[in-house]
Amino acid sequence: MDKEENNACKRRKSRVLVTLIIGLLVTCYYIFVVELCIFTVPSQELKATFLVMFHILFLLCMWSYLRVVITPPAVPPETFRLSESDKQLYLSEENPEVQEQILSCAAKNLPLYYNIDSKTPIKYCRKCQFIKPDRCHHCTACDICILKVDHHCVFLNNCVGFSNYKFFLLFLLYVPLLLIFTSAVSLYCSILFWTGQVTNMDSKDSVIALFCMSTMFCIIFCYRYIYEHYSLVLMNDTLLEFNEGIHCKYNPYDLGYRKNWRQVFGNKKRYWFIPIFSSLGDGSSFPLGDAKEDIEKNGAIDCQTSK
Repeated sequence: MDKEENNACKRRKSRVLVTLIIGLLVTCYYIFVVELCIFTVPSQELKATFLVMFHILFLLCMWSYLRVVITPPAVPPETFRLSESDKQLYLSEENPEVQEQILSCAAKNLPLYYNIDSKTPIKYCRKCQFIKPDRCHHCTACDICILKVDHHCVFLNNCVGFSNYKFFLLFLLYVPLLLIFTSAVSLYCSILFWTGQVTNMDSKDSVIALFCMSTMFCIIFCYRYIYEHYSLVLMNDTLLEFNEGIHCKYNPYDLGYRKNWRQVFGNKKRYWFIPIFSSLGDGSSFPLGDAKEDIEKNGAIDCQTSK
């Protein structure tokens, strides 16, 4: 019960953080559009240019963020659930070796890497009552098994996994772009204040604060998140797998940089940088690095199309 209360408390805190982040974005929007562009920028042409570019980046940023937050994590399909007879047999058995045999028999027709690498024990979640697919883990915060878990993010109040991983990466891309643009424009306006080219000084403090805040967050995002997560994409690794050293010696899912990228962003380049689901596969099975067939011919399924 204590663990359930702790998880509920974490979820409430996450909702508060999501509200604060949206509030921060709305505040920055007001300062940039009203205080900076409308009241400070003297040229009408520059105003129009700044507003158009800002709104494009802001829309992509908010779109990506909301898609990460509201997209439910993908859970294992019913084919990975034990039959009632196998479940009762498994739960009544106390010998680990016999339990392993029961799971091996139930999973013999499932697309598991365990079937290739027999040294790896088959994983079973007693709470969700699923045989765990490859790269699937049980999230204690969400209290469900989630396909291709990357991490649970308190700033999103959601798990980042197969169904929303692309949206998360796009959010990490568009936030720094928005911050760089905002920082550059606010620096330009700050210079106008300092050189006396703007007579209206009412917005000075807000514009300078926007410059400092956007520059600071941009440095944090670029240094802490962009390099880390996009490097993992190119290695076909998740943050959880990387932190736990699961693939420190050998990563069976590494297909090479280009194919690893397409695993997440899809084959159609026109969808790469739009917050629309285009990842390859179904999240429960993955092509292996030593596969002879190309990734497009190796059972790649558009998750949403299959639904």
